[in-house]
Amino acid sequence: MTHLTKALSSLCLLTAAATAQAAGPGLGWAGSSGTFARSFFPSCTNMPVQAVPGETVTVSVWGDFHAPFALFAASSGSQCLPIPGVGNALILDMPIFTVTFGTLNLVTPCLSCPPAFENVQFTVPPQVPPGASISFQGATFAVNNLSFTVAITGTV
Repeated sequence: MTHLTKALSSLCLLTAAATAQAAGPGLGWAGSSGTFARSFFPSCTNMPVQAVPGETVTVSVWGDFHAPFALFAASSGSQCLPIPGVGNALILDMPIFTVTFGTLNLVTPCLSCPPAFENVQFTVPPQVPPGASISFQGATFAVNNLSFTVAITGTV
């Protein structure tokens, strides 16, 4: 094999590895009780997590650095509704509420994650009845494409 062929083969392998690390927008849940869920690969998935009354929860939206984002909430998420011009699909059921929006400004050194994120923190009220749930889903740009994240539903 010539040196040129070896160099081109190596370049192709590096390019494939770099492409494989390009994650879509992500959504994460980290509870102070140890509950955790996160995905960087958009799909019509609603990830269940246990919500513990009184715990502090951090919900994180991940995407491109300085990209605009929005975090939405609903009482459930059971659909997979494509929206023209937006990647993935809307999972949350109506009515949907905007929790927050802004710009992704926190930077991560993680090479297999989207490069930026923002956190939203809240406390699960102690008086929440068993069986109550809340679903979250984000929308932002990742690899320069606007897309919905997966959904995460916390249930007490």
